[in-house]
Order: sequence, then structure tokens, then C-alpha cells
Amino acid sequence: MRARKTTQDYAGFLDLDPRDRPLYSTREAARYLGLPEATLRSWVRGRSYPKEGSPGFSPPLIETPGNTLYLSFFNLVEANVLAALRQKHHIPMRRIRSMVEYAKRVLGQPRPLLLDLEAGLGDVFLRQGTELLALTRTGQLALREVLESYLSRVERDERGLPLRFHPAVGARLRSEQVVLDPRVAFGAPTVRGVKTSVIALRFNAGEGLEEIAADYGLQEEEVREAVVFEGLGTDAPAA
Repeated sequence: MRARKTTQDYAGFLDLDPRDRPLYSTREAARYLGLPEATLRSWVRGRSYPKEGSPGFSPPLIETPGNTLYLSFFNLVEANVLAALRQKHHIPMRRIRSMVEYAKRVLGQPRPLLLDLEAGLGDVFLRQGTELLALTRTGQLALREVLESYLSRVERDERGLPLRFHPAVGARLRSEQVVLDPRVAFGAPTVRGVKTSVIALRFNAGEGLEEIAADYGLQEEEVREAVVFEGLGTDAPAA
């Protein structure tokens, strides 16, 4: 039976930076990242694998707040980097682990997967990490291109910390209008502060894009992307 939340539990939750609060289920986060849920789960919970004698265990690469089942906004950004390295460049997980440990030990970076490419991630995965990756010059350029395309999903504050995230929409890697901002609507997907789920409900009830846009002071294209993001079609007609 699940333990009931106490006042102290909620106080601790509210004391955290909004970007470090547990906000997203594995299923939600996987959808925003455009990843299989099982893949993301293995990154945050670890996974067992066959091994001679007894089963082996691969520990998680991403640490969720309080080791809960929910990911924070920062976890989402960390998973975004892993997605670029694993899904697009097929870098073995053991090498990624080596690079992450290198960054923690030698560069003093407790969470290297949160780094900006220019602010430090490049040092870990492109320059300092060259030997671990055994990449040719061409490989380094390809990896930089992949990382840059994924990292463009992340908006950062003046200190270089992740601030907003642009999730995958339809076949596109990065949304233009839909954002996840942990300071707005508890991190739910929104378009200029309006939840995409609310827009989807109205569209699903038969209201047109133009009508919905007018009610919320949005552009029709913003409403269209929200509808696509919520899986209600890729060519929604205006009213």
C-alpha cells in the first residue's frame, strides 16, 4: 500500500528548484523526448542483463529526485543528451558511462549531462572524450552536429542552466510553439501558458483552430502545433 504524503513531504517538494522537482512519469517523459518508454526506464531505473553465473545489473545513468519513479525537468534534459548519443550516434552505453565518470572525477562536474555544448559538454564528449570514443575527425564533427540538433531543444538561463524544453512534435525533433517550463503549469506542455491538453479537449469537441486561437489570444499555427503534439492529426483544418 502506498504511503500517504505528509506535510513535511510536500514542504520538501516545494523547497526544491522547480527544475529539480519530480514532475514527469516515464511514459510522459518518453513521449516528450520521442523515445521508447522502455529505453528511458532503463536509463533512470537501470536494467538487468544476462551474465555467466548470475544476472548482471547496469545501474541508472540518470538520478531522479529522491530516486522516485518521476523525472524532473533536469532529468528530461539529461535524457535528451543520452538520446542524441545513443539513438542517433549509437555510442555504446559503457563508453558514455566512462565519459560521465570522467567528467565527474576529472572536471568536477556532478551532472555533466546538463552542460551546454559550448560551456562544457563538448569538453566531455568531443575533446577530452575523444580517446574514449575513438572517433575520427569526421566522427567528431558528426557527433557535434547531432548534439547541437538535440541541444537546440533546450533554452538556458543566463548561467547556462536549462530553463525550457521544446519536445518532439509529430515527426519533428523540436517543437516551435509547444514548450515545457517547470515554472509554468507545473511543467506541463503549454503554448504561451495554455496547456496543450486543454486545447486538445476543445478541438476534440469539434471547435475549430481559429475559434480556439481567438479565445486564448494565440496564433492559429500555435493551436495547430498543440493539436499535432497531442496526437489529434497532422493536418487539422481551420474552422
